[in-house]
Amino acid sequence: MINVKKVKNLITKASNVIVMSHKNLDLDALGSSLGIYYLSLHLKKDVYLLIEKEKLEKGVSRALYQLKTKGIKFNIKSLSELKSIIDQDTLLIVVDVHIPHLTQNEKALTMINNLIVIDHHIVDKDMILNPNYEYINENISSASEIIAILIKRLKVVIPSYIATVILAGIIVDTNSFSIKTNSLTHRVASFLHLIIDEAKELPYLLKEDFNRYLKRQTLINNLDIINHQIAIAIASNDELYYKEELAKVAGTILRFDEIECSFTIAKIAKNKVGISARSLGNIDVQKIMEHIGGGGHITDAATQLENISIKDAKGMLLAIIEKN
Repeated sequence: MINVKKVKNLITKASNVIVMSHKNLDLDALGSSLGIYYLSLHLKKDVYLLIEKEKLEKGVSRALYQLKTKGIKFNIKSLSELKSIIDQDTLLIVVDVHIPHLTQNEKALTMINNLIVIDHHIVDKDMILNPNYEYINENISSASEIIAILIKRLKVVIPSYIATVILAGIIVDTNSFSIKTNSLTHRVASFLHLIIDEAKELPYLLKEDFNRYLKRQTLINNLDIINHQIAIAIASNDELYYKEELAKVAGTILRFDEIECSFTIAKIAKNKVGISARSLGNIDVQKIMEHIGGGGHITDAATQLENISIKDAKGMLLAIIEKN
């Protein structure tokens, strides 16, 4: 469990706090960032959200607009705007990411000495080094769940709409509580529901981009099933996907009859292929991914392969499956 006392002490000692998440902000990144923002305010700190100018997904854009409409004030700044307030006691809190080049601005990691990293993704070898405190737990549903636990334990008062955004982050990352969900996840969701005055805004935050949905369906339509229980979805070589999209597809495929584990293979960068794996627990996808340079745990694993075609990546995966 996250060390609540350690996080509180580091924030308390800081002159000010900057909160940063990953590029291509999603609702989990925003929800966990806003949670830390209010935790810092609760501890009487000046706090800022580091968000560089970028095209935001619809749920994130709506949330930020609604926060402004509801008069919920918060400071969003780029790194260039924050340079003047950074000193030796500034604390940078990185949430929902632990890989430097995926953060909103990697330069912030070199400019700020005090650092907390909180994440729920599978640990990558290219990770942020030497933080003052690090909590990365891939068994937890989302960064929003972790931050909600901090809020509850420290009795932080948050506005109803902030609780709504945090809950939306959990719902998105659990695929509506169908994956990476346990009793703690439901207790945290219940805690957030108690804060929310009305839940009618939640469905609007959870609306999907139609084109991204269709793109995921294309992956599902191109499905191979092995031994009636292992499903492999592959993308075309000219399509790029977010890693999160691969995970969503793999999770969706697990809902199909007889499927025990699923793999999604697609390009996540020009010269990089990602494989996301999900299992109901009877097949250990961590062991399979470890054979091709990845990792995770028995039900949730992934890997990234550079300078390889999707066809060859699938061939490598099939060879490992046959051996196991």
